[in-house]
Amino acid sequence: MIENAVTLDKRNQVVVIDNLFTVEEIEYIHEYFLRFDGWQFIFDDSPEDDTANYSLGRVIDQPNFGEFENFCIDYAFKRAGIPIPKFHRCVYNAFRFGDAPGIHLDGEHLDALSFLVYGNREWHHTWGGETVFMVNEEISDIVIPKPGRCVVFPGLVPHGAKPLSRNHDYPARYSAVFQYCPGQEDAMMAHAASQPKNTRPFPYGSN
Repeated sequence: MIENAVTLDKRNQVVVIDNLFTVEEIEYIHEYFLRFDGWQFIFDDSPEDDTANYSLGRVIDQPNFGEFENFCIDYAFKRAGIPIPKFHRCVYNAFRFGDAPGIHLDGEHLDALSFLVYGNREWHHTWGGETVFMVNEEISDIVIPKPGRCVVFPGLVPHGAKPLSRNHDYPARYSAVFQYCPGQEDAMMAHAASQPKNTRPFPYGSN
């Protein structure tokens, strides 16, 4: 648990928070993503004709948040001791071997903020899938997707996942990115209206 609040540089600072989730909660999160049945093909940046940037994911907007999103926001994130914004959306990703995620931004406003949660019960550094952050077109941070880890970063920081190696033990590298994106409220509400509410139980099988 993090005892002291962290002040973020809104332009480039990346904060890694470990042990935000208990061992039991990590298992719940892993099982939730392993059994998730709502995957769609989404993209990290502009929807170009090249489908190489498409990968399995799901965008869940704030009006459609379910038990998993509310658990992270109302309980887990508060353990970090930092202010929690009113998130506009949560983006799930399930990166698999052969995916080519792109470098992208999460927001367009100086106050945009993202909380990235890794969803696998274990991860070895040789499996790839690290999150790369860029400043001035150079790599500034590389974060391994360690179980129970949360990464907090400004939405204006370019970032993306590195490709997975062939030899990893799970169907995918799972993650959820909670995004606070000022200025995107209308787009969020329009997308939310076209999507169902997330009614999946968390933990899995709890209902």
